[in-house]
Amino acid sequence: MYRTLGRYVKQAYGINKDLLDKMVAATDNSLRGVRDKAILLLAYDSLCRRSELVSLEFEDVLINENDETVKLKLHRSKTDPHGLGKNLYLSIKAQQALKEWVNKSKISSGKLFRSITVTGEIKESLNSSQIGRIFKKYALIAKVESKVIRNISSHSMRVGASQDLMLSGAAFPTIMNRGRWSKIDTLMRYLENA
Repeated sequence: MYRTLGRYVKQAYGINKDLLDKMVAATDNSLRGVRDKAILLLAYDSLCRRSELVSLEFEDVLINENDETVKLKLHRSKTDPHGLGKNLYLSIKAQQALKEWVNKSKISSGKLFRSITVTGEIKESLNSSQIGRIFKKYALIAKVESKVIRNISSHSMRVGASQDLMLSGAAFPTIMNRGRWSKIDTLMRYLENA
């Protein structure tokens, strides 16, 4: 069947650092805006899949008592089914956005990212299908071309961040480690349009 029909999968549009900055600038100081800013920055820095983003819990936020730096503990992922876990390191900007979200939402346990009703009520969790919608929403507010927005998906941050890493000179093993890829051919699909 693959020989007859082929098996090429169209790659999501990569949200690189420049586009990310425009999208972050489009957020506001509302509860939803603060949450979405944290999601955007954390998704880029951590190269998390959408399922990994929504699985993060408050208890996974590790704050260093000495210097107040923040890292995350990812307990399980697609390429870590046995739950060995991995520490995710964040930029200062992402750390600040995450702290702002935690403070404003007053979350003290359970899921880190949660849905918010139109009345501002914070629910118990966020559905992974919302991640791609959040990316598209801020691309639209940032006045990105509609052709680009159509090709943005929940994988766009992983694509853009991995391409930025490659263009900055990072070696393939480093990029694979950061994105938690187990096969080089999978990574190559992410990098093909860089």
